[in-house]
Amino acid sequence: MEEARRERGRWSPVVGGLVLLLGIAAGTAAQEDDKHTIEPAQARRAVTLIHARCAVCHTTDLIVQQRLPPDRWQVTVEKMMHWGADLSKDEAAALLQFVTTRYHPGAPDHLPSIEEELAMTAPAGGPSTASDGPLVGVSARGAEIFARNCQACHGEGAMGGAGPKLVRNKILKNEGAFWETVLHGRGPMPAWSAVLSHQEIADIHAWLASR
Repeated sequence: MEEARRERGRWSPVVGGLVLLLGIAAGTAAQEDDKHTIEPAQARRAVTLIHARCAVCHTTDLIVQQRLPPDRWQVTVEKMMHWGADLSKDEAAALLQFVTTRYHPGAPDHLPSIEEELAMTAPAGGPSTASDGPLVGVSARGAEIFARNCQACHGEGAMGGAGPKLVRNKILKNEGAFWETVLHGRGPMPAWSAVLSHQEIADIHAWLASR
């Protein structure tokens, strides 16, 4: 009996050490998992920024194909801002958090496109696709929505830039063509149906028409 107690006493520190090591390993694995997760609302904000700010110059597939460590993503985002990407510091931080979470060296080979990410992270109900009656755009709201989503390409005040000038553009008088272009894209302009609600598009149209 005494010998058995001494034997258990010799093994107790070993068992305790193993338990501690297992606990540390589990904690480290959890921390690693945390680095590769992001809240849906944060993800949606980031993919909306990519759609609005990055797709002006290149396809979003160029981002999805990357598998970079955080420091390389940091350099890449800073370089894009230096080259003219219209991102505030807060927006750049949100975008950086997303790309380092999604497109790291250990990420799967095949990941959803930015458009699929937008659809997956859409709020319950998503963008409005129907209405009880004609949508009435609110110009004051449209100015802010335009600045946040369209200005990077169409210029401040919609006076033109990488994209055409929209002030007094004839497309504003052809609402069918305007909606088709915004919802489904045209040429280099990407589709915005997964980003903007119908009400937001109507607000932008009302603001542009008032210019």
